[in-house]
Amino acid sequence: MNDVQPSKRPPDPAHAALTDALRVSFRVLTGIMILLSLAYLGSGIFIVREHERAYVLTFGRIAGVGADRLKGPGLHWTWPKPISEIVRVPAERIQSIEIDTHWYESMPLQQWETRARAGAPFLRPLRDGYLLTGDANIVHSRWALHYTVGDPEQFLFGIEQPERLLRWELDRAVIRVAQQWPVDQLLRTDIEGFRGEVDRVLRQRLLQLDIGLDIQRLDLVSVAPPLQVEAAFEAVIEAEQDRSRAVSAARAYAARIENETLGQVARLRAEAETTRQRIISQAAADADLFLSVRDAVRDNPQLITHSIWQNRVLNILAQVDRQQFIYEREDGQRELRLRVGP
Repeated sequence: MNDVQPSKRPPDPAHAALTDALRVSFRVLTGIMILLSLAYLGSGIFIVREHERAYVLTFGRIAGVGADRLKGPGLHWTWPKPISEIVRVPAERIQSIEIDTHWYESMPLQQWETRARAGAPFLRPLRDGYLLTGDANIVHSRWALHYTVGDPEQFLFGIEQPERLLRWELDRAVIRVAQQWPVDQLLRTDIEGFRGEVDRVLRQRLLQLDIGLDIQRLDLVSVAPPLQVEAAFEAVIEAEQDRSRAVSAARAYAARIENETLGQVARLRAEAETTRQRIISQAAADADLFLSVRDAVRDNPQLITHSIWQNRVLNILAQVDRQQFIYEREDGQRELRLRVGP
């Protein structure tokens, strides 16, 4: 029996085309999957800017150990979401918040001035903020707090809503200090002292809470009395200014008089000293003359007596009006005669 070999059937064109299409599609899908995987992994690259720090949370926990937990400025990589999450914090940049809890109802300073010129009939306690001072007066104030994040981990994960807590603590410090100060010091005489005391109380409180913030500066933006009594406060301030000017003028006058008096005293003292020296010198000279005359009289009393008499006569003649003329006598002789007055 002869073996009969089956004949080879020609390939099906449709099947071949489908196989090629599937092969190409698989390659395309593989390339797409590779590209998607690379894109997914590349999305984990992130940049931390200057004055900024970042934490990587992997499944809700901070990734890294020790100093590597906090990412500094530069290029970093982590697993993308939903595996990891990047939390940024402005670590070294100064941030600011404004507190107007004790001011008029969310009113900027320009609007407050317009309202002041128009005149408000009464205070609205449920809408306008205010402070009670130590002497039972009312003032309004606005504050600006500038701070930096000193401990990023404590700031982000230690306390919930640290900025909100910071606002509460600033309000608390302002109220606590204001109730101990009289209104005159708050508004006029010691505004800087009031601001400094609020700053001290707030820093002490934040040190106890440890919320990871460092206060850089606290500014008292504005402080003012209620609109209803603003004119009275201005009148008091003007009166005190007049008083200060009068006191300054009186002190200047007193200083000028004192300087003139001291000058006159010094001049009189100098003149008295000069007179004293002259009198002493004259007395010493007279004493020397007396001693010399005494010795001369002791040695030759007649000559000295005649000399003293002659000097005395000359002194008398020098002090009177006199006339001199030549008188001729009958015998032809001439003589000198003097005519003196009474």
